[in-house]
Amino acid sequence: MTQFLTTTNQFEHICNAITSVISPALYSAGISAVHELQHGSVLSNHHGVVNHWTSAWSGFSLIVNRTTPLHRDWGAAAPFYDLLVSAGTHTECSLHLPDIGARFRYCPGTAIAISGRVLRHEVSDWCGGERICCAHFMKDAVHERLGQPRPSWPLLADYLTLIDT
Repeated sequence: MTQFLTTTNQFEHICNAITSVISPALYSAGISAVHELQHGSVLSNHHGVVNHWTSAWSGFSLIVNRTTPLHRDWGAAAPFYDLLVSAGTHTECSLHLPDIGARFRYCPGTAIAISGRVLRHEVSDWCGGERICCAHFMKDAVHERLGQPRPSWPLLADYLTLIDT
């Protein structure tokens, strides 16, 4: 596991950067949770692999050459986003969000952030090669256990403070 985390370190830094832009509060909550796991006393025994975790996300799944049935992510809080990153060699794919009547092109190199607790989502098929999805998520129970406050939804005012007007 340590070798995998070391190998994916640069990718996770990119995902962290994306997260810090789309939801600064979510990024901050995630990094705080990881810091607490690495340096706090909340765990009864410390797992060495935690020291190699660089992601702001509490978990991720690699989905390889599989469809993703229509679902919601019940373990997340509503304002938590999922960061879904598409990779592989496939040439056609779409992410379907029927609750809002949306279908997004989802080819390699695409990153999409959605509230997986609120919006049902699926990938029913793809064409042209191998399909890999790296689905980043945060579990509300992890943040609750660590005493981390649940971030609120991002607001326009959060971004206006980042630019000169």
